[in-house]
Amino acid sequence: MMGIGFLRVRFTAIWRRLALAAMLAGALAACGPNGTLMSEADEARIGAENHQKIIKEFGGVYDDAPQMTAYVEQVMQRIAKASEKPEKTYTITVLDSPVVNAFALPGGYTYVTRGLLALANDEAELAGVIGHEIGHVTARHGARRQTTAVGTMVIGAVLGGLLESATGISRQVTSDLVNLGGNALLAGYSRGQEYEADRLGVDTLARAGYDATAGADFLGAMGRYGALMSDNGGRGGVDWFASHPNTQDRVARARERAKQSDLTVAPLGRGRSAHLAAIDGMVFGTDVEQGRVKGRQFAHAGLRLSFAVPKGFRLVNAPDKVTAAHENSLQIIFNTAKRLDGESARQYVDDLAAETGNVIDRTALSIAGRAAMLAVLRSNDHEMRLLVIPHDSNRFLRFAVHAPVSLGGNAGLTMQNLRRTISFLSKGQAAAIKPLRVRVQNVRAGDTIDGFIGRMQVNDRKKPLFLALNGLRETDRLVPGQKVKIIAE
Repeated sequence: MMGIGFLRVRFTAIWRRLALAAMLAGALAACGPNGTLMSEADEARIGAENHQKIIKEFGGVYDDAPQMTAYVEQVMQRIAKASEKPEKTYTITVLDSPVVNAFALPGGYTYVTRGLLALANDEAELAGVIGHEIGHVTARHGARRQTTAVGTMVIGAVLGGLLESATGISRQVTSDLVNLGGNALLAGYSRGQEYEADRLGVDTLARAGYDATAGADFLGAMGRYGALMSDNGGRGGVDWFASHPNTQDRVARARERAKQSDLTVAPLGRGRSAHLAAIDGMVFGTDVEQGRVKGRQFAHAGLRLSFAVPKGFRLVNAPDKVTAAHENSLQIIFNTAKRLDGESARQYVDDLAAETGNVIDRTALSIAGRAAMLAVLRSNDHEMRLLVIPHDSNRFLRFAVHAPVSLGGNAGLTMQNLRRTISFLSKGQAAAIKPLRVRVQNVRAGDTIDGFIGRMQVNDRKKPLFLALNGLRETDRLVPGQKVKIIAE
């Protein structure tokens, strides 16, 4: 775990994902001994064999809104009929993931996340995404990985992507912007293949009757979203920009292709109302099952746990942990650890001391009537306060404050303030934790952008998020009758 490498770490889930990564990579690199393309029958088999595995690793199917699922499938069928190979069978799945992502497996298995649906502003933009993915399929880009060497590169890419998307190990969710068709499963696509998929997507969009510029518009929206939502100086989605064509270049190429299209009539237009109606009420961000961040407060219905971090710390929730960082280099990490049969918090800390030799102090505490242990660990130039609390027969709750040795006193004070906020929720309190959702609202006379920003219930960065989700700039003015997206319960 980040910052606490000397703690006991159990890698069962990681090794399971490694096995899956190797399996997928081997499948995607499958080709003839002489470098020939795999058959289309083999592509279909690969897609079918890995479909359920993909669903499991990427958060499951989002099935909270049947009308949205039906809408996405309808758009898929329109695009499929207008594709280069309309005779093929295509399927689409909405994944229950907050990251902005879309990708396709060989055989026509296509996926979009609810995070992407939230960012898209109309039906034509969604259709452009799907058209791009189908372009990869019809051009058989997956089958063009022709050598074992390529397969080896894909293994690393798949493993990195699965760990990143399924566990949140390397970045916070809001910054995890992944490209259209550029998920790690497809990271082996060349620059030329990405351009080709863009071109095929624009042509398919036009043939289907949509505004052909929508694909370029969404590519631009993704670039702005990455810049606005990043915490590292506007370099959102840095891995994507490093391994794929520059967004502005792709936007320019896609716009030029749209202008060259012979199919200038767009009877379906943009379909903004249909898209907003379909996503209205959709869950946004991490699902409530993974906990809810509200200001400096974190609450988890499943664990029936609540705590707050001190002032100056910024909370970030990921599937496997909750972190909070301070500008003075202190960091708080919360996660759970496996509890052996009958193991006490004291035994856990004693075992840790024996295994690492890093425990320099330990204190027995009572947290909400539970026998807990507070340990001080030191390794090299860093010090950590670790609080271990039994949760149930299978799990411990772990709170760690990690700091340079020179800030050990600050770490102790931070842990003291943190543990005073820890409480366990009643069933009623746990049930009251609701997820954030996309809410579509009508603009009325006198409404302003700042007014809608005030209705946003996200933890921070309300303004850039509102602007990005609605494709707006600070200088834009709202018009009565216009529809906008906000994030609220």
